[in-house]
Amino acid sequence: MRTSLALLGVLALTCAGLVVASGDPPSQAQSQGATAKSGDTPGSASKPASAADPASDPKEAEIRSQLAELGKAYNAPDVDAMVKLFTDDAVVVDPSGAETRGKQAIGDMYAEEFAEVSDLKLEAKVDEIRFLTPEVARVEGRSRLSTGTGDANEYTRFSVLMLRRDGKWLVNEVREYPAPVADITPYERLQELEWMVGDWVDEGNGNKISSSIRWADNDSFLIRTYHVEIEGEKVSSGTMFIGWDPQNSQIKSWVFSSEGGHGEGLWTRTAENQWIVKAQGVRHDGMPNSATQIHTILNKDVVKTSSIDRIIGGQVAPDIADVVMVRKAPAPAAQPQPKPAEDAKSEQ
Repeated sequence: MRTSLALLGVLALTCAGLVVASGDPPSQAQSQGATAKSGDTPGSASKPASAADPASDPKEAEIRSQLAELGKAYNAPDVDAMVKLFTDDAVVVDPSGAETRGKQAIGDMYAEEFAEVSDLKLEAKVDEIRFLTPEVARVEGRSRLSTGTGDANEYTRFSVLMLRRDGKWLVNEVREYPAPVADITPYERLQELEWMVGDWVDEGNGNKISSSIRWADNDSFLIRTYHVEIEGEKVSSGTMFIGWDPQNSQIKSWVFSSEGGHGEGLWTRTAENQWIVKAQGVRHDGMPNSATQIHTILNKDVVKTSSIDRIIGGQVAPDIADVVMVRKAPAPAAQPQPKPAEDAKSEQ
């Protein structure tokens, strides 16, 4: 049975990613997903905005197509399809400098990697293709490796040497380098949360929780504003910032309530459709509070949140289960109003 908002206002209120104790926050969140803002797909090779259309150069287009096939095979994962795109004497050098030589050894290396982690996903972006000779090309770019549970989340630069053999471009060498911090934009760090941008609501029995989420300037943070109403009366509101904490190398959120309380939370993705936020904060009266929030994505338009292990002022508080937020449908476009008859005549 759902706990009434009136009671939650006394104890604590979970608002699809925000815990508010007596209107003051110890916490945050809402989560999941990722829609690549640039339009790149996992394993795809995309041109920089300043580059010429690769379709105008058949050789460049073929190289991009081969690299896209390599990414597709990696994400399948399909080792046999991958090794067909390498030359027999190919070499792969990982970010640590370790080398794997020969098509067979490369296939064994990837097979072992996929056996350890089955849901690896690769996203790659080509920055430049240079033809050293008509039959040799050097490809430079960036990649991101991740898993559904967030166990792997690595950013690298890569350099690929492509050779044209028997009328087909093949990979002869892959060198990976750790990506400089400056290479990774705040947006890329938060990309998995982009789906939450929009307006959300949870209402019933005269009570309403609403929130709006948007990107800050330069896509550096997600900004979430929320409002809580009970029987039509506004009882609480606040603002949350969600961003990348470079000191802890983790997504972090900061929330500030209209009553003067504040809180913060560290986010961990634990499944394809689930995030856990370890949150803590303080009320306007100085009372500390903390909670573990579990955010489950039921589908792209529905999020279920539970708050457990809740401590308010040193006392254990009851868990809050299954608060559901639903994405609001876009407002219908305004219809043009008919002009008064006199205005219509004046235009004739």
